[in-house]
Amino acid sequence: MLRTGRSRFESLSGELGAAASLLLANLEKEKELLRIFLRVSQMENAVLRRMNLNSFLMVPVQRVTKYPLLLARLYKVTPSHHEGRELLKQAQHKIELHLEHMNAEAKDFTSTKLWRRISIINLRRSSSEVDMINIKLRKMALDILEWNHDEARFVMEGKLLYTNPTDNNWRRGRTLKLNTINALLVTNGKPTEEYRPDLEDEVLLFPKRTGVREATLLLLKEKCGRYSLIREPLYLDKCIVCCEADWEEYFEVQELASKDTFIFKAEDGERTKAWYKQLQYHAQGLGAWRKRRNALANIMINGMLTRN
Repeated sequence: MLRTGRSRFESLSGELGAAASLLLANLEKEKELLRIFLRVSQMENAVLRRMNLNSFLMVPVQRVTKYPLLLARLYKVTPSHHEGRELLKQAQHKIELHLEHMNAEAKDFTSTKLWRRISIINLRRSSSEVDMINIKLRKMALDILEWNHDEARFVMEGKLLYTNPTDNNWRRGRTLKLNTINALLVTNGKPTEEYRPDLEDEVLLFPKRTGVREATLLLLKEKCGRYSLIREPLYLDKCIVCCEADWEEYFEVQELASKDTFIFKAEDGERTKAWYKQLQYHAQGLGAWRKRRNALANIMINGMLTRN
């Protein structure tokens, strides 16, 4: 009996919704004033522009709260000798339990801190969303640098933590306040056989003709889904990349012209090490001031050679 009543109630609700939509359509045709009123309402309220009459009718979630009252009335008017009377009472009790459970879950969700809910949403980002963000950032980087698409290469990209060191925060034992940014290491030029950024850490780095003419580090921040540059690109031919032995979890990039210094750190130690290694490698091969200025080879062996 309960299932039959429920199915009839659902079919009746659907029929009423369809009938109401049809009635509204007929009224729009017959009553020009009603049509004008609806059009003005949609123009003034953006929410109404994509809402039809079904959106204003009672939805299933709202109908659930009416079921206990409906069952209570059915129980009240059902004769005591009827075999389905107790089933109505049991159904009312079960629905009330479900409603209490739903209310408890809703209360727990609303009590959760906003930053926690945001972090949960961020963790659920699919790989396709991450790929779309990377494509967006790459396009933005090429537009900023105005490099040839065929010769531009993205060596590394991802999240970095950074700060600008001062006398107050750059002290031993102090906890640095770091900000999260998106970083991209981009090179310009066609690499040659000498271009080997995957060398071991123990290998000494010397400037070589790698085919890379330019390399830059782009720092971008996100706000409300939009990305913007934190500052002008850091061109590595005008930067020094270094790391202190007792602070291996951080590395430093200093721009020579402006004397701006940035302290960086990745999500973990391995990632930090990879960023530092790539930045140092690409910075080492750029900049005329890094090259040996007319120096002589084996100067200690043959000191009689004269410079040209």
